[in-house]
Amino acid sequence: TPTTVAFASDHACQLLITHHPVLVEPVKNLVPDTLAKKTLLQAARMDVDILSLHTNLDAAGQGLNDEFARLIGLEDVFTPRDASCARQGRLRAPMRVRDLAVKVCRDLNIPRAAITSDAERIVETVFCVTGSGMGYLKHAIGTGADVMVTGDVRYHAAREAAVAGIPVIDAGHFGLEKIAIPLLFRSFQRQFDSLGLEVSCVCCDLEEEPFV
Repeated sequence: TPTTVAFASDHACQLLITHHPVLVEPVKNLVPDTLAKKTLLQAARMDVDILSLHTNLDAAGQGLNDEFARLIGLEDVFTPRDASCARQGRLRAPMRVRDLAVKVCRDLNIPRAAITSDAERIVETVFCVTGSGMGYLKHAIGTGADVMVTGDVRYHAAREAAVAGIPVIDAGHFGLEKIAIPLLFRSFQRQFDSLGLEVSCVCCDLEEEPFV
């Protein structure tokens, strides 16, 4: 956003690394009539380059979804076939869906979560996707997962999951992806240090959950 570009400039950063890309769709002009265009113009004025990772970070080994699985304590984690941006693993001990939702909120400091289907069901195998992951619902069903954890669960997708008999925990898009910032900070700084490069990383903490 223009705010994060300004943060980078204020901290003498020449490169702003983001998870979400500025551009989701092509633009035909650069007039400040959308958030994306305002961001691009701000970056040009302040001479800040932008590098966006998005699904590369979602799918990467030790990337966003591996970090999510680690934070909620999953074991025997693997990438399901044809679902590169998802992970599946096993809880250390079976628990109710309701308690897993509470655990996800606690471990990632998320204020709220919604549960579809039976909140009292005991589950052990977890299929997780950060961001908007309901496109992987059929994969979760096909792998035999007990529960799916993701964000941005729409009404009809929730109905489909209920009919298929798999509970879904919607922990929100922002809540599941904000972990990208400390993950990227550690990863880049470790690489810079190992290469002997005097490059400093600064975490931007301005982004907030848009829903209250």
